Amino acid sequence: MHIFHYNDEEKRLHRYLEQRGNTSLIVSAKSDPFDAVSSSSFDAAFVGLHPHGMQLVQALRECNPHTLVTIITPEEHIRQAMDAVKWGAFDFLITPLDFGAVERTLIMMLREYEMLQRQQRLETELAAAVGGGQLLGNSVSMANLRRIIGQGASSTAPVLITGETGTGKELVAGLLHGLGPRRQRPIVSVNCNAIPSTLLESELFGYRKGAFTGADADRQGLLTSADGGTFLFDEISDLELPLQGKLLRVLQQGEVMPLGAKSPQSIDVRYIAATNRDLKDLVQQGRFREDLYYRLNVVPIFVPPLRERLEDITTLTLHFLKIYAEKEGKAPLQVAPAVWKWLGTHDWPGNIRELENLCQRAVALTNGDTFDTDVLMLSDSFAGTPNGSSSMNFLEGEPNLSAQRDRAERQLIERALASHRGVVAKAARALGISRTTLYNRARKMGIRLRP
Repeated sequence: MHIFHYNDEEKRLHRYLEQRGNTSLIVSAKSDPFDAVSSSSFDAAFVGLHPHGMQLVQALRECNPHTLVTIITPEEHIRQAMDAVKWGAFDFLITPLDFGAVERTLIMMLREYEMLQRQQRLETELAAAVGGGQLLGNSVSMANLRRIIGQGASSTAPVLITGETGTGKELVAGLLHGLGPRRQRPIVSVNCNAIPSTLLESELFGYRKGAFTGADADRQGLLTSADGGTFLFDEISDLELPLQGKLLRVLQQGEVMPLGAKSPQSIDVRYIAATNRDLKDLVQQGRFREDLYYRLNVVPIFVPPLRERLEDITTLTLHFLKIYAEKEGKAPLQVAPAVWKWLGTHDWPGNIRELENLCQRAVALTNGDTFDTDVLMLSDSFAGTPNGSSSMNFLEGEPNLSAQRDRAERQLIERALASHRGVVAKAARALGISRTTLYNRARKMGIRLRP
């Protein structure tokens, strides 16, 4: 996260942020902060309530409406800081800074930023899916999925979406919201395994000032922010039992009780839960409440894995190749017969996400007009087929698979590095591997990397 701050304690804050691994840009009081705002984009900002503080907040929000701004202010100016929050600032902190409060604010800003990113991604995926996208396919299972989504979108009943990782459960949730009567209201989501349990309750329900140490002002919870819209509990299976009980009461009564509040607050929310695990098994193990399971599982939707609808491989592959060719300004690739054969026999443990990644890699690394087996050989999945036979069955030509794969891998790495001017991070991203993996493979092959 890039952090912008302009306040009297900038050196202390800068040092603290850098120690936490944040990339931090200092703009001192002697320089013009508006130059920095207009020339850069910031995910988050700490802004001192100096004479131009409010204008700076507005300028940051104009450059990027999703920039999260926290005001830094002495206690005697707290009223102006509260006004800034009303005008769109995320929060405010009192000087001299308590770095415990800074830490809590950073965590909340990060969660809010991730939620905004996820919401943007859901909206993008929704637009693609309505026009075809990942819900393309002529298989019976996909026809049934589209039918259930169409029927369930107009309802207010809770939905439980199940399916393996990478099948598109978030996409289905986005469609249920975007095709329904609540589309003009927000869809808010939380990943239940991404937020520590100690913070998740306050994130979901919000809190009142003084509810705990550091609760300096009222905070609206995520559930309340979804009022009138849809809330997605992603990986609901990771929600801990105490919170499961509190969530059950919310679903039953339509009310949330913020931490430290004396009375509940009514909300109108359509609930969707998603998981890649079998909740019935977790119920039998005592790890998931049976009453909550039945409360959520009113409209069950199962997203089939790709290996159960291999007849859709051709349509999906051509779709992804077209999408990424357009992004790269290239003509759509032809697909070699050996590649088609491999695509149709692979068991796709990563599902749609794996196929999309492969197609993106093919477009990024192919200089010619054909998606050929050299791209496949960079994939760890290429080592064998579902029945354990060698991938050599899908290749023509040189019988030494090891030598052929090494040569192809070297060519792909060198091509990616050349395309990205030796920038390891960009080359690794294009190849679909980590920087560490790229460093290790390049060292093994004697490829020199730019320091």
